[in-house]
Amino acid sequence: MSVDRHIFRECITLYRPPLLVGASAVTLLVLLVAAVGRSDSWPYTTAPVPFTLKIQETDYERNFAGDLAKVETQAQRSDGATVVVVTTYRTPVPSTFRAIRLPDGTRLRLVDAISAKSTCRPKHREVAPVRDTLSIARRPPDCLGPLDKLLGRTTLFGQLVDVVKTWDRGSGGEEWLAPALGCKEFQWQNATMQSDGSRRIDLEAKLLSFTLGEPDVRLFDLDARYTEIKPSELRRRELKAAGVHWNPELAKESVQEDERYAAACQMPGPLQQ
Repeated sequence: MSVDRHIFRECITLYRPPLLVGASAVTLLVLLVAAVGRSDSWPYTTAPVPFTLKIQETDYERNFAGDLAKVETQAQRSDGATVVVVTTYRTPVPSTFRAIRLPDGTRLRLVDAISAKSTCRPKHREVAPVRDTLSIARRPPDCLGPLDKLLGRTTLFGQLVDVVKTWDRGSGGEEWLAPALGCKEFQWQNATMQSDGSRRIDLEAKLLSFTLGEPDVRLFDLDARYTEIKPSELRRRELKAAGVHWNPELAKESVQEDERYAAACQMPGPLQQ
């Protein structure tokens, strides 16, 4: 699965939208633990480079022609603040949320459709802003992990990228990484090598756009009018709006989300954008 899993390492575990497979709702870790060993982490550079990009993810596991899974807009400001806007198409009604990380380590999940949000201020604020940076495994200039292989280099939207074969995405997995942005992932393919030597692509993400410069301020709008609620309640309302039936499995997971929130986060208070 293709996400920047280190974005919100401490508190984002409580922000998990569902992946629907048939009639069952299964947790999809959209912003955390997409694949063990992934290097993506924000801020991407010592002096964060402001940019905005859009990625489209297509799932080929059940449909040879591919099913649209989600579309992500990712942006970073020059002060290190980041946002991911995710629209998921695996629910009866497409569902969109924004996940924002501020320079002081505060994380927010906002669901504009229901005018609600959940905020996590790490209890250990003095170290929160640097934890993600310290977790980066890959480093420029080659962006290679211990088992990775450089396949070549190319250019996407004016940015030089390394094409890397990686076992993080299966025996035939590949990633397109931008060294100038701290090995930021631009594209990826979860794939398996077949007995005839071909690659079977299960999940693919393609870069639709990339722009350098300060992102649209509206992406970071915290909207003081939004209701601040517990992660479990935010999730329940979000799923209801997406047409997902609330069930005991989801209820159990929501209790666990609130427990993680209580352990890692301070009570919400006034925020600085």
